[in-house]
Amino acid sequence: MDFIFILLGVLIILSLFNVGSFVYKKLKINHFVVSAFLLVLLLLLFVPNIKINNISLSIAGFIVPIVISLKLLPKLKSKRRVSSFIVSVLLTITAVLVYNLIDFSMFEYSLIKPYMPLSIVLGLVTYLICRRSSISYLSLLFGINLGQVIFYQIKFSGEILVLGSQEILTALIISTLTSLICEGIYGLYVKNKRTRYEKKLERLKTIEK
Repeated sequence: MDFIFILLGVLIILSLFNVGSFVYKKLKINHFVVSAFLLVLLLLLFVPNIKINNISLSIAGFIVPIVISLKLLPKLKSKRRVSSFIVSVLLTITAVLVYNLIDFSMFEYSLIKPYMPLSIVLGLVTYLICRRSSISYLSLLFGINLGQVIFYQIKFSGEILVLGSQEILTALIISTLTSLICEGIYGLYVKNKRTRYEKKLERLKTIEK
């Protein structure tokens, strides 16, 4: 069984039991809606790709993520966010190109593929650059796919270019989850720090009285 099915299955179960509630609160989405979306995404993996000349587009791995990105694009509303987005995209493209140049044939029959830990690193680094999981997601989506397109152009051999393959979707999900977890941890840190500061102010006011 491909890892993407295991990953989505686990995420569906976790979302049904409201595990990771801070993520749903951040996204302002009910956890049952998340479960339904993940289930639909899982079913869409069985839908044949859309083929245009030498390009094959996966509905679950490319079309759906692009549609989601259209809603997030307005968040690029400041020069700082745009610059961090561009830096993250270029970094992701570089990582994808380097990854494609390395021979990982020894891991062909392994359940855990080399791109999985790379996805975690990319999710962490892009979040540190962007400081927002939404911008991190956009940079990962465009960076991974642009990296695939550039590598395809460099190594053109008449093969079909597949955008949104199961590997790409898995990498996107893992990296996005990593950035969401980082954002959740940072949010808790800031919240705890603010709470300590407020308590300190209250103690000072009490002393002054």
